[in-house]
Amino acid sequence: MKQVLILNGDIEKTESTNFLINAYKKGAESAGATVKELAIIDLIFNPNKLFNNRQIAELEPDLQKSLQAIRQSQHVVLFCPVYVDHIPAKIKGFFDRLFMPDQIFSSHQNINNNFSGRSARIVSILDEATFKEWKANKKTTYLSIKKPVLEKCRMSPVLTNTIGALHSLDNHYSQKWLVKMEKFGSQLI
Repeated sequence: MKQVLILNGDIEKTESTNFLINAYKKGAESAGATVKELAIIDLIFNPNKLFNNRQIAELEPDLQKSLQAIRQSQHVVLFCPVYVDHIPAKIKGFFDRLFMPDQIFSSHQNINNNFSGRSARIVSILDEATFKEWKANKKTTYLSIKKPVLEKCRMSPVLTNTIGALHSLDNHYSQKWLVKMEKFGSQLI
């Protein structure tokens, strides 16, 4: 049975993000996967890197549990709204703290950064202004997590989706993404 970890990166826990998460979760469970969900905003931790990478900061209990959940999963899905071209600071801090080179690569802490055999998906949900800009120049919004974090830790493949603002959950655009998320979930990709 495949273990799937859904990371909810929505700092406001909006209805539209939950709409997409529930569709993905429904698809994954229909394929026999065990799904665990973590809302990053509910975790208690300092999102700032300490000591300018000269010294390793101890992980808070919520970050330790999160790292354990990532280790136990075979597939990680991040649902992350993007506001004005950037992911929220606490979400970026979550990855900075968990996957700091000294934190993950340090051999004396017995932490293994090799997450090979695991796959990931990043679902970027853009606000209206950012989506208009994305349609004009296709500037990606997930590279700060895809390459230096997930791919560097040997997760492969790391698939991505960019979704525009979901103004209404009943319109054609939202329903199209609902079907896609459920399909991705059922294929466990």
